[in-house]
Amino acid sequence: MNSSQDEIITTTSTTKLGKIVKIKIAYKQESELIHSIKITGDFFVHPEEVIEQLEQELCGVKLEKEDLKNKIKLVLKNSEFFGFEIDSLVDVILGMKGDKNKI
Repeated sequence: MNSSQDEIITTTSTTKLGKIVKIKIAYKQESELIHSIKITGDFFVHPEEVIEQLEQELCGVKLEKEDLKNKIKLVLKNSEFFGFEIDSLVDVILGMKGDKNKI
């Protein structure tokens, strides 16, 4: 299957990582590349625009632990966040890969 026929899967998960974190992700099934992602919840990030930057930067990243972890660390390195840990966030995102029916 070539990338133009790569099916996009959309799934949503709400989980408690210290605080409530809701993630809506669309990814290409064959390549496992993130097409879009939205991260919301009752956690805190300062400065606030870092979450939007993180969502943009995660587009095109492969759903693999080290790729996600490295990108998230890079984007969040000069920010303060409370209510989730990077490893937990990565685990939740990766856990959504096989869940094609949750929306």
